[in-house]
Amino acid sequence: MADDIRNGATLLQGSPAWGVPAGGRQLSGRAGEVEALLQVLGGLKTAGGRAIALVGEPGIGKSALMFTAVAHARAAGVRVEAAQGQHAIAPALPGLRPLLGGHCDVRAQVAQGGAAVVAVDDLHHLAADQIPGLEQLLRATATGPLLCLLAYRQRQLSPALAAVLSRAMSAGLLEVWEVGPLSRAATRELLGERPDLDELHREGQGNPQYLRIMAADDRAIAAAGTAILGELAGLDDTALTVLQAAAVFDHAFHPELLAAALELELTETMRALDLLTGLDLVRPAEVGAKMILRHPAVGAVVYQQLGPSRRQDLHRRSADALAKLAVPIARRAHHVARSLDPNEPEHLTTLIAAARDALHTSPAVSAGYLEVALPLLREGGEHWHEARVLLAQTRLLTGDAAESRALLDALRRPVGGRPPHEGHDLTALADASRVERQLGRYTEAGAVARAGLAALADRDGATAAALHAELADCAYDLQDYAGCRQHAETAAAIARRNHDRVNEAKSLAQVSLAHLFTGDLAAADRTADSAVELVDATSDATLLTNLEALYQVGMAEGILGRLAASERHLTRGAALSRRTGQTYIRPALLMALANTQLRSGNLRHTLATLDEADRHAELDGNPAIQAVLAMVRAEVLLWQGGSTGWREVLASADRAAALADGRSTAWAVNVRCFYAELLLLTGDPARAGGLLLEAAGGVELPRITTWRQPRCYETLVRAAVAEGDRAAAEQWARLAEARVDELPSASRRGYAARARMWAHSMLGDFERARHSGLAAVADFTVGGERIEVGRTLVAVAALALDAGRTMQVDGWLDRAAALAQQCDSARLADEVAHQRARLSSVPTAPAATTAPVPPVASDARGGADPAVLSPLTGREREIARLASTGLTSAEIAGTLFLSVRTVDSHLGRIYRKLGVSNRASLTRALLGSG
Repeated sequence: MADDIRNGATLLQGSPAWGVPAGGRQLSGRAGEVEALLQVLGGLKTAGGRAIALVGEPGIGKSALMFTAVAHARAAGVRVEAAQGQHAIAPALPGLRPLLGGHCDVRAQVAQGGAAVVAVDDLHHLAADQIPGLEQLLRATATGPLLCLLAYRQRQLSPALAAVLSRAMSAGLLEVWEVGPLSRAATRELLGERPDLDELHREGQGNPQYLRIMAADDRAIAAAGTAILGELAGLDDTALTVLQAAAVFDHAFHPELLAAALELELTETMRALDLLTGLDLVRPAEVGAKMILRHPAVGAVVYQQLGPSRRQDLHRRSADALAKLAVPIARRAHHVARSLDPNEPEHLTTLIAAARDALHTSPAVSAGYLEVALPLLREGGEHWHEARVLLAQTRLLTGDAAESRALLDALRRPVGGRPPHEGHDLTALADASRVERQLGRYTEAGAVARAGLAALADRDGATAAALHAELADCAYDLQDYAGCRQHAETAAAIARRNHDRVNEAKSLAQVSLAHLFTGDLAAADRTADSAVELVDATSDATLLTNLEALYQVGMAEGILGRLAASERHLTRGAALSRRTGQTYIRPALLMALANTQLRSGNLRHTLATLDEADRHAELDGNPAIQAVLAMVRAEVLLWQGGSTGWREVLASADRAAALADGRSTAWAVNVRCFYAELLLLTGDPARAGGLLLEAAGGVELPRITTWRQPRCYETLVRAAVAEGDRAAAEQWARLAEARVDELPSASRRGYAARARMWAHSMLGDFERARHSGLAAVADFTVGGERIEVGRTLVAVAALALDAGRTMQVDGWLDRAAALAQQCDSARLADEVAHQRARLSSVPTAPAATTAPVPPVASDARGGADPAVLSPLTGREREIARLASTGLTSAEIAGTLFLSVRTVDSHLGRIYRKLGVSNRASLTRALLGSG
């Protein structure tokens, strides 16, 4: 029978009797539930009858699942009787009462072994006198191949009906299937790809009905919410008025406030709310004595049905009621904006104040208030200039830099022959400079900020600090690090005197970056620590005033090699950007976060971050961010893919190179250097070396920051090795090592050590190459760069096999394989497999004389000298080896099923026994023990 059902006619989802959307559409995200129902239908003859209740929130898809099952049953020739709960069972199902009484074609069919389906939708509406019949129906499923499908809302069950269903469940006669929310993938299938998909999925709670309503424009809301409109049928005038007022309030409300707004008696309002609660249109709020609509989608449908005059009247009443209670302006402004009276000056004052308050918490809402108020403000009059500046700021925060620039430019032009208001203009100049930077116009941004600073009378106020911070950013973008430090230090000092923690933190992070690129590592560490302390002690609400502080702090930490801390701050910044709609900073935050995640080896997380970043970067239009994102994506795809699969890698790299073509800025140079690395990997070393030197400006790489130079020099060494140029390989390795003392993090030193490894290998000096390679492994491990650790281990293993050495190779490959699994890197896994194949082909392997090392517990060399590990217990050896791979205490705890505290205690004992002070020393001890 199951085959008959599956091979039946096309889904009859267009049946008018059931109200199912025509066209035979598949149910989005319900393949599992449909398959389960098909299996039940297919097993009726063999497994016997069953009763299944589909339970879930209104609009979740219970009825659609039932209709689908019924359509399949009918298509397969199964007899179906169906009804809805608001109708009496007997009239709607002519055969049902006889079925229960003993005389009916359906009963006869079931008695003869023929299958039948009885489906009752909206069971919660079942009349009281029909409840006994339902109980008999449930018992009848035990007598033959009868499937009883019920769909109901748990909140709306009467006590008597709930008791019957409970008894049936206890007796094993009724199965309850919870219909849950759609997954994000199913939401995309339902709504299509759109930039606000994540937000819709979250706010719509995965409910198909709510999702359609929230995704619809104003004209389509009513069509999407037809089922909700049907729930309003039969409401009396008072209940409908109360529901409309609740929709206008658009958030949790006190019944007393609703009664005051509607000028109703509280008892009358409460009776209406009791009725609406019984219908599950209104629910008690989670906190306090407030009430709330079942979901904002319900309010959207009800609100859309209001006529303009009725809507305005309810907003006016709500605003007046809230004003009498002296509630905050933010709550009143929503209603004032929708019932604005041009003859009431306080309405305009309320909107401007609300726009000012919401600027950073919800810039889109702030812009809405300003757009309502501005047409009613007299040019040059009270609030006019402030409102224009605020609107420009909202446009900047929401990512519309071009519109923000146009508004600010207009403010600086004379109006009616009169000069612009200089005081207001100066306060907006920092914003104007930021806008120019957003548009990639760094020289113009600096000019605007310098002009503002020159005209400023108060050199110790917030405006001066903001202008100095802008000049620091402009200098950084133009690689003038001395100028960047000077302006950033001035901005930090002013901010400190004015007790402005956020801007002080941002400026200190700028100072740290400037110190890094001018070689003062101690100062870079100190200032970064101070910036971190400030942002960690600052609330989210305060940080919202300048999210660039978190971006700058995260950037500085990333370059210093503090990858976990960098990811924490950048993730916090991205979350605040999403929460508030400050989209202007999101592409930069996500770009830095993706780069940090890539360096940590979190390839899956990196791709998810890149996907989100790309959506915003396309709207932002900033070529620098788009190019760097494409470059990072190419590198992620390179390591995530296997030995083949170069097409996507090259496509992303080509896009980055095209965006960088003809540009001389730092980001463009870095993109071209990465492209050179990719050319080397694809087998074109001569072109790779030439392109890198051309992009970087020659042998000393003057266009590349010190931080990136070792990686570039390593690329040049490998290109020289590939071409057999020993002199060039030695030259590039020596230059890489010359930068070591200037490097801010261990991982950067790792590139220099690996460059030396290649140079030694070219001379055939395997022992020195091994030593340099393992030093690189130690440095990359301390820096937390798991991909680089893995690829270096594979490289050392390959060099050993080239030299005919097999000792410790298996252990190196074990550790690299573990890292490939941790990072989800198919390419690294393929490289390990290739070297394993080489190792297995060696006829006699000296490594066989050594004790094998378990893959999980292997160290960088494949097993430390027993003399080093001898003071440790077995558990301590496991933890020491895992710690040397760069795993955190939490990750080690998860691997060994221990608590983090236990791991830390073991580490403390390990340090004491081995005479080391930290993880870096431990790693070096294990790596150097052979």
